[in-house]
Amino acid sequence: MPAEDLPGPLGGTVEAVGVSAWFGPRKVLEGVDIVMRAGEVTALIGPSGCGKSTFLRTLNRMHELVPVATLGGSVLLDGEDIYGATLHLTEVRRRIGMVFQKPNPFPAMSIADNVTAGLKLTGQKKTADRSALIEDCLRRAGLWDEVRNRLSAPAGGLSGGQQQRLCIARALAVQPKVLLMDEPCSALDPTSTRRIEATIADLKDQVTIIIVTHNMQQAQRVSQRCAFFLAEENGPGRVVEQGPTGTVFGEPQDPRTDDYVNGRFG
Repeated sequence: MPAEDLPGPLGGTVEAVGVSAWFGPRKVLEGVDIVMRAGEVTALIGPSGCGKSTFLRTLNRMHELVPVATLGGSVLLDGEDIYGATLHLTEVRRRIGMVFQKPNPFPAMSIADNVTAGLKLTGQKKTADRSALIEDCLRRAGLWDEVRNRLSAPAGGLSGGQQQRLCIARALAVQPKVLLMDEPCSALDPTSTRRIEATIADLKDQVTIIIVTHNMQQAQRVSQRCAFFLAEENGPGRVVEQGPTGTVFGEPQDPRTDDYVNGRFG
């Protein structure tokens, strides 16, 4: 089957219900309720230290990697609690992939092997048509045309922007329903940032995307919905306002949102 004819994964709806988070005795998130819908990009915005990245990591159980971390509330993927007894941790992270702030390919491994590395890590069998899978994922990540003639070259030879798109391709190879992105463009130049944003736009109908960004222009460009987090007086982060991106930026209901999106603090 040609790569362009391979079916893409269908996005899933993620719902946070009363999510609170702690690091030891310190509470960093308070009662977060958000529905992040399939077919949409949801942007999480707010100043540093307000719990955005912590919240993002609760959505695929990375928060629990910190020994003193605890969580309250529920995270549902298409109605199923990802912290429930019926879902194994490996399956959660297969369904809900993540792209980090700093590109993290395996530098000595080939570009092609990087794409398929996630299959082994999530316990999946190798696909019968590996070449088609590699091409499909690299196309969907907007990287195929740049690397098609050097798939056996080490990934460490790619530029920073190319490495980040390779990480996106690697995440897509395991067929996730949701892709979490933690400031994926913060270390990239403007040209690479535009390419990543174009990739996000192309992927949103196939994979639900939830992105943390400090760039207000980027949030407006890539997302359909937006949630503004804020922590006041060293307290836990809370969602101050959420809704369609155009409304949050154009007609915010809370004066703190208005101040933040218009650059008066943060």
